[in-house]
Amino acid sequence: MSKKLKGVVIGPSGIGKAHIRELIHYGFKNICLIGKKFRKKRLDILEKEHRNTKFFNLKTISEVKKRKPKVINLCSPTKFHYDQILIIKNFCKILIIEKPIFWIKNKKLSNFKITKNLLKSQKNQIFVNLPMISLAGQIRKKDKIKKIERFDFNYFTKGKNKFENIPIDLLPHALSFLFVLNFNILDNFEILDIIKKKYSWKCKILINNCLCNFFFKQNFKRKNSYLSFKINNDFYVKKQFLKNNVYVNKLLKNKKKLINIKNPMSDYLNLIFKNFNKNNLLKNNNNITINSTQLMEKLINY
Repeated sequence: MSKKLKGVVIGPSGIGKAHIRELIHYGFKNICLIGKKFRKKRLDILEKEHRNTKFFNLKTISEVKKRKPKVINLCSPTKFHYDQILIIKNFCKILIIEKPIFWIKNKKLSNFKITKNLLKSQKNQIFVNLPMISLAGQIRKKDKIKKIERFDFNYFTKGKNKFENIPIDLLPHALSFLFVLNFNILDNFEILDIIKKKYSWKCKILINNCLCNFFFKQNFKRKNSYLSFKINNDFYVKKQFLKNNVYVNKLLKNKKKLINIKNPMSDYLNLIFKNFNKNNLLKNNNNITINSTQLMEKLINY
């Protein structure tokens, strides 16, 4: 691993901390940070914890050009993503965007068409961080799931989003999970019902003849996130335990069987790092992103 391997994280707070952690674990030795505020204290803490990695505070995105990074991880709030992507794609070929890739709140514009054109341009390798791709892949291997006729996905998080911002934030998880488990091509879908509330969002939809129920809640006072899902008649709950200062992830199946799994966030980011030059991973990620955006646009504008 080259000691000169450089990365940039835009939005180093919140989910950005996980991206910084995985860059360090993979072997990046130079990491630049661009936050909403220029915080020297953040740098001091990171340098104390990771003495073999050099960190740099940048004040503006334009400073990234001089750093010539191998990869840029975009973890800022979704509302800034599109404008920032248009800038950073000129500074670095490989971009990792925290989901969703972006969302423009203008019904006269199609997020689906813009996303499709951006990802098909081939000037950049743009990966969207979708940890549920890892989780679904692990389950498919362990339980040998084939045809799915019913899929329920419940995700209650500590987020601060309200109303339509809740599905914008959480639908990429549910849809990417389903696409990996059940199908690669989006043939047809029918919206059966949607219930929108201030702190929750529900929908019932037929996707490729699979009956799907999604239920999302967000509450910033929640101590821990809760993820459960039902595949046909099997019910799963994701569990996370702290053991020797390391988080261990498991699935509880049908309230009695514990299944060991890799941390989906860590596993998927590392998969991207290891396969920058493999077109199959990029193509799969882009197809899932495009299909998800197409469905999201219909559901959110319903």
